[in-house]
Amino acid sequence: MVNKERLLAISELNLAEKIEQMDEGKLNNFVQLLNSFSDNLPGLEKKIKDALVKKDNDALKKHITTVRDLLGKINADEMVQDCTKQINRIGSERHEKIEAYMRYFLSSLSILSADIQKAQQEPDEASDAAQKSAAGETGNVSENMYIERLLDISELNLAGKIEQMKEDELNAYLDLLNAFTDNFPAQEEKINEALRAKDNDAFVKQLSEVKDILEKIYADEMAQDCAKQIGAIGTTSPEKIEAYMRYFLSTLSMLSIDIQMAQQKTDASAIISENQAEDITSDARILAVDDTAFFLTILKKILQDTRYKLTCVSSGRDALKYLEKSQPDIFLLDIEMPGMDGYELAARIKESGQKAPIIFLTGNAKKEYLAKAVKVGAVDFIIKPINKDVLLGRIRKYLR
Repeated sequence: MVNKERLLAISELNLAEKIEQMDEGKLNNFVQLLNSFSDNLPGLEKKIKDALVKKDNDALKKHITTVRDLLGKINADEMVQDCTKQINRIGSERHEKIEAYMRYFLSSLSILSADIQKAQQEPDEASDAAQKSAAGETGNVSENMYIERLLDISELNLAGKIEQMKEDELNAYLDLLNAFTDNFPAQEEKINEALRAKDNDAFVKQLSEVKDILEKIYADEMAQDCAKQIGAIGTTSPEKIEAYMRYFLSTLSMLSIDIQMAQQKTDASAIISENQAEDITSDARILAVDDTAFFLTILKKILQDTRYKLTCVSSGRDALKYLEKSQPDIFLLDIEMPGMDGYELAARIKESGQKAPIIFLTGNAKKEYLAKAVKVGAVDFIIKPINKDVLLGRIRKYLR
């Protein structure tokens, strides 16, 4: 019988408070709907691609409507909304734009289908036994790998601490990390609001909450920075405090991203070693895609004294044209771009057979952003505004 927890873990399926209430009969019916979606998807995908090639809008609407109906039955609500938007756009937008989106959307459907099929697979008994035998005070194999990745995060002072934690202590610590990443976007907004309103009391309150959580997760130096900023309020100009906080919030965003990436099942370092047949020198080719000339200019200035060969383009379409004749060694992609966004571009890069690692440029550290980016092939992130040391550090990490 399918594991409900595995289905709940599929973010595209809106199953919270629904699947728990299903009895065995209803659950079996739901699983049949999931299987119907997975079974029919390959045929529907072919029909959609054929309609795109023939520019047959009526057939395209018909097949996307069929997909939407299937998605509605399995509670994939956001994807249903995406289908409706595309159906409404057919005939009013350029065919090339519709085609570009549908390639990305079909890739998302394939990922969903694969996740559904994995959720129904029986656990590998040999694998389970190996995990149980390897489990110690810190839990299973994947958890041990998670701990190793956390130890690599320089902002967390964990050496000599996390290894000695008992299982309940470790679980409590991991809960604190999750609380930090979950709450950070809201806390960041509250801090920015306090800065804009020049409300020192609210600013101190929010910054104190951040300091407390940083202390609990052993981000000691960052907690000390918080304390210094709290102490400086009233004696330092608001402009200077605001300038520092922009930098500090960017640093917190990177910490949040590093923690979230440490939790991902995919081992980024393994991806790199598989994708690169030989060591890449400092003459590596970098393709940067961002619709904002300002950020591309910053990238050029940062990399102008290095031997990296940087190419900048301002759209996904221009990037794909460039890839027809070139193979970069690393990609730097903005997420939020008009027309073809970073997610769609990343999916199309992978479809084209490019193997180079993809790093996203983003101003958002929310979990849903990162999870979606990892699904389409991202190995890391750089928070905007771009910090020179962070950028060079991330590039060197994957061009080795």
